[in-house]
Amino acid sequence: MDRIRQAGLFKKHGYLVAVGGGPVIQIDHAVPHFSACLYFTIQAASVSVSACALAFTEKAMTLYEHLFYLSNLQLFFLCLIGTGILSGVSALTMALTRKCFPNPRGTAIVNTMLSGILLPTGMVIAFVAADVWHNDERGRIAVEQEATAISDAIRVTKHLQPPDAEPIKQLLKDYVRYTVEEEWALMSKGQFSNNTEQTLENLMVAAVRLEAHADSFGESIAGQELRKYMTRVELARDDRLRVAETRIRLPKWLAVFVLLFVSACVISELHLNFRRPLVISLTLFSLGFGVTLYLMSAYDRPFTGRTIIEPIALKHVIIRANY
Repeated sequence: MDRIRQAGLFKKHGYLVAVGGGPVIQIDHAVPHFSACLYFTIQAASVSVSACALAFTEKAMTLYEHLFYLSNLQLFFLCLIGTGILSGVSALTMALTRKCFPNPRGTAIVNTMLSGILLPTGMVIAFVAADVWHNDERGRIAVEQEATAISDAIRVTKHLQPPDAEPIKQLLKDYVRYTVEEEWALMSKGQFSNNTEQTLENLMVAAVRLEAHADSFGESIAGQELRKYMTRVELARDDRLRVAETRIRLPKWLAVFVLLFVSACVISELHLNFRRPLVISLTLFSLGFGVTLYLMSAYDRPFTGRTIIEPIALKHVIIRANY
């Protein structure tokens, strides 16, 4: 209210435009603030780092995919050589560290530090290995459940009239054949067989149709049982396909190798002045953890590579169905 009595009110605190005119736009021609420039610089750098990390991850996982197609003996020696190289690099690193940063007082790392480092290393490896064993067990259980459900469905067809039983039995055989011959190889690529999918849908439709258009109570019960078993087949197949896509992610492998490197550095520092204990310690370290890494990498992705879950149970179903 006090400003109403002041001269130049509308000049300083308001802008009146002519009738039909547009709004008044003020443009700030000042130089951007330093914090804004720093912010955009950090954003650009983070985008570049993320792109490089993504490219590195893709290349690393592509290289990891090739390991699944090595023979067991080749993969075994590769893991031993890898841990041996890691141990050698750790010993060289600690030797260079001691040369660049000498210790005039002669104090050394206490032996208890080794157990303190090996404890988290063992825990991380145990957690990662537990995931591998769990996925492998899930895959085997899914295959067994799928084969059992198909075998039960074949038994149901024996209680149907031949015009109804033969088409369903043939569809069950086709499902197993497409699964073994097509889908098993596609699972290593994270894919599935369209023929298997279509055959499973035809089996579900046949089961529902049999239940709905049954001429007798027995055929109706058979249709219900067949639909129940085909639902079990579908669930087991879905679980099998999910397991086929699981793998040890790159962050877990990085954590394992970083902890192994740190543990090898501690061993090297403790025995760096004594060549024989150093060689023996690092050799045993490489053998022990090399075998562990071999088992983890060999049984990772249970449906990929040479060490895979074979469709033996499904093949036995076809053999029994032909008798």
